[in-house]
Amino acid sequence: MRRTLMFWDVLAVLVLIFLGSTFLWPWLRGHPFLFLGYWVVSGWLTILAALLAVYDLAKVRLDARRAHQELKREFLRHEDSDSSHDSHPN
Repeated sequence: MRRTLMFWDVLAVLVLIFLGSTFLWPWLRGHPFLFLGYWVVSGWLTILAALLAVYDLAKVRLDARRAHQELKREFLRHEDSDSSHDSHPN
């Protein structure tokens, strides 16, 4: 869900920037408050995309760290069980 939101947010920003700097430019230039509002919305969506990217990076790193710790615990548990079987004479 997080990455889907990021995709649509970045896509919306790209469309807004393209439209605002080409087709809507003459109209926005003639209306200062709409111009300001349009670019504030575009800027906010850009900041949102950056914040979502930072959050995604932190989440991926945290998940990787947890997976690494779990694998380490499983490996050590497996090593302990193997060493206890090897130390008992048959």
